[in-house]
Amino acid sequence: MNFISQFRFTSNPIIASRHVLYRCILAFLFLLFCLPSFAQAQTGSVKGTATTAGAKPEALVSITIKGSTKGAHTNDNGSYEISNIKPGTYTLLVKHVGFVAQSKTVVIKAGESVTADFTLNEDNQALQEVVITSGYNKFAKKETGDVAKMPLKNLENPQVYNVVPKELLQDQVIVSYNDVLKNVTGVSQALVNGSNSFNLRGFFTTSYLRNGLQDNKPNSIEVANIERIEVLKGPSATLFGSSLTSFGGLLNRVTKKPFETFGGEIAYTVGGFGLSRVTADINTPLNQTKGLFLRTNVAYDDEGSFQDAGFTRRFFVAPSLLYKVNDRLSVSLDAEIYTQKANDFNRLFPEASFTKTNPRDLGIDWTKSYSSNDLYETTPSVSVYGQVNYKLSDSWTSQSSFSHTNSSVEGYWSYNSIQGDSVVVRNPAYEHTTYNYTEVQQNFNGDFKIGQLRNRVVIGLDYFAGTSTSSSLTLYGFDRVRIQGKDPRYNELTKTSLDAALSKQPYNKSETSQSTYSAYVSNVLNLTYNLLVMASLRVDHFVNNGNKNINQDTTTGKFNQTAFSPKLGLVYQIVPEHVSLFGNYMNGFSNNAPTRQPDGSFSSFKPSQANQWEGGVKLDLFDGKLNSTLSYYHIKVSDVIHNDFTPGRSAYQVQDGGQLSKGFEAELIANPFRGFNLIAGYAYNNIYTINTNPDVDGLHQWTGPAQTANLWLSYHFLNTDLKGLGLGIGGNYNGKAYIQQSRSRGEFYMPSYTVLNAVLSYDKPVYRVSLKMDNLTNKVYWGSYVSQMMPRRFSATIAFKL
Repeated sequence: MNFISQFRFTSNPIIASRHVLYRCILAFLFLLFCLPSFAQAQTGSVKGTATTAGAKPEALVSITIKGSTKGAHTNDNGSYEISNIKPGTYTLLVKHVGFVAQSKTVVIKAGESVTADFTLNEDNQALQEVVITSGYNKFAKKETGDVAKMPLKNLENPQVYNVVPKELLQDQVIVSYNDVLKNVTGVSQALVNGSNSFNLRGFFTTSYLRNGLQDNKPNSIEVANIERIEVLKGPSATLFGSSLTSFGGLLNRVTKKPFETFGGEIAYTVGGFGLSRVTADINTPLNQTKGLFLRTNVAYDDEGSFQDAGFTRRFFVAPSLLYKVNDRLSVSLDAEIYTQKANDFNRLFPEASFTKTNPRDLGIDWTKSYSSNDLYETTPSVSVYGQVNYKLSDSWTSQSSFSHTNSSVEGYWSYNSIQGDSVVVRNPAYEHTTYNYTEVQQNFNGDFKIGQLRNRVVIGLDYFAGTSTSSSLTLYGFDRVRIQGKDPRYNELTKTSLDAALSKQPYNKSETSQSTYSAYVSNVLNLTYNLLVMASLRVDHFVNNGNKNINQDTTTGKFNQTAFSPKLGLVYQIVPEHVSLFGNYMNGFSNNAPTRQPDGSFSSFKPSQANQWEGGVKLDLFDGKLNSTLSYYHIKVSDVIHNDFTPGRSAYQVQDGGQLSKGFEAELIANPFRGFNLIAGYAYNNIYTINTNPDVDGLHQWTGPAQTANLWLSYHFLNTDLKGLGLGIGGNYNGKAYIQQSRSRGEFYMPSYTVLNAVLSYDKPVYRVSLKMDNLTNKVYWGSYVSQMMPRRFSATIAFKL
């Protein structure tokens, strides 16, 4: 029996898991203190900053040493450092899309650090107006250190990921988080109306991460504080765990950070269906000499609905503080504070026994919400995030991060089911739930050579814990309202009538508590300049303290479970810095609780595992003007729990089911000529279950459409009398999407649709005016579940730059 098998069957899993964690920590200490000794002892370094002509720090600028593999990208503060350089004279090459390439000669001496700062000049006539920034591939900002938890270029990374930068949000005048993800290849909305839930490669995925750590809250996500959205594709548990990811990937929001000069923007948006929105983004140096900077984002959003009920009112403030103590140490602290009141949960749940198979044929008046505006929820939340970055040596850095989120949801909601193609059954509910989530993470990053082989390493420890306390009650079958004609019962669901009905039944009160202890390591090894290998491993110990029934004072469902998650990747740059072939094996897992069988016995189940094999090509051509990723993936989920097929044992549960998701994705981001930018994507996904239920195995279920496509075309006039004028048009295609499909009961699906949006803007140094038309052709279409999506809406935005 191998080590893993021995571990799984250890009589005391807590002791065994601790032994594994101790071994990981010892291995980490060995790596931390021993590996740097292999590097060259007598070396120097070069560091500095890259700023624009306006003294604003620029992130993701590439600084490389000519004729070598050494280099770095600037961080969000515009700083960079290249370590372990042998003494000598070198040429630094500086490159960033939209700016003139530069070079500078530096002399490196042993044991010393040289400073080399750069001021970037725009490629399209330096120091021109702000609108000139449209003259480069502004949507192709793929370089990020979050995806691999280390600085790694897109062409070096064997994982597929998408980045939606703030430039695209501004170009499309986006006010909704759900609209942000429409720019990501292969992503579709899973639940409508502010749910923050999506389908990635066929798997239900919720936006749980902010700046790489947890940020689990029930309110709609505000876009005012977003610097970029990072979408990692495929099982990503190795570096991010299982609690915050799905087998399809993860969504990570990167927030805006302070910079060293004063600046900002104040904007107001007004539009159809009661849209009224004010935002402010103000950055100011508190003490520039001592390196103390503050940036604050504020938003107030108030909008109604095209239906007879439905609204969202949200106030949001997000201060972010940066303290650059010295060249080795920086401390950042930020918060996001929400208050929200909304009645936006409007969904109709179909039955697969419909004689009509899609919402278009039902004959429902989709302007009816089957609710009322006095039934709403309040969802306040406070999220706090802190990070300390410290340079340990020329080879090693330390990053200590902390995140805590306190949130609650209180109020009324209702989900409605449609029966017999003729009746809406309303199921209203009251809920008061509080959530507390905490994550602490410590990463050590190394960049060193063993012989001639470059190693880039991250070693991490992670602690994640969550608790919830809930009091809730759902009234199933509160009433039945006819679809056709006017039914007097339609207006009888009010706060008064619901409170009266709720007072007659006891509330369900419960508490839950879970925690996860993890250790992980990942190494990217350059076998040659063009060929690199990534190898990663995580050990994850999950503790579920059970679900306490407060009414009965009983606790059930306690269990502990340990899982291992490996990850492998291979990249070969057939044209260095321009074309790379990649392949990856990635793993995800989902913890499973023991089950009490009908005969009174208990069955313990191991974690379900998802294993992905993927291959493809990444392109960065024509001096950054064309960026593309094409990939094919195959995800197989094993150890899925399902009801036993054996006659007479259908109530028993066994663990031999599976699920398969496979498909193709293509993304293209281009700047064919000055002023013109585009982003496009196409995805095909085929997902189905295996050996779980003969009635549905092999059939597409509620996992999003099989085919999706996205396109956005943007042109800004640069050097004519129309300079500052911008035009944008694009949209999304979603193929046929099944809600339910079975061999015995039939099917219900959402018809395919194409929706177009358009923007007209005028951008000057001190102001910007934008006019937008959502759903340009007034397309009637439905989202999941069965909710008609917003008709045509016009909005106007004016922004003043500080």
